[in-house]
Amino acid sequence: MPVSEALMIALSGFLVVFLMLVILWGILVLISKAVSGMEKSVAAEVPAVPAAPVKAEEPQPAPAPARAHEIYGGEIALYDVDEKTAACIMAIVSDSSGIPLDQLIFRSIKALD
Repeated sequence: MPVSEALMIALSGFLVVFLMLVILWGILVLISKAVSGMEKSVAAEVPAVPAAPVKAEEPQPAPAPARAHEIYGGEIALYDVDEKTAACIMAIVSDSSGIPLDQLIFRSIKALD
């Protein structure tokens, strides 16, 4: 097969591929316009709901300010966790959150299986 014939076959192959890509692009554009037109027509058909009158809310009393250095004297409930593991968990939480351990309050620690 001469080189000129091979080039013509390759060129016709490229032409077919690019022609199909252009046709697919055109189909996508048409579908996109059809869908957006349908959305606009559906939006126009839906009647607008009148806005409900806004009622003035009564002001809620402000919560009591948290005491920063309040000492929690309660017990920590441990469920299926030994004390050493609980201490490790508390240290990890303190380290990853950046909150000092004396400012954290742990009420219970439970093992999840």
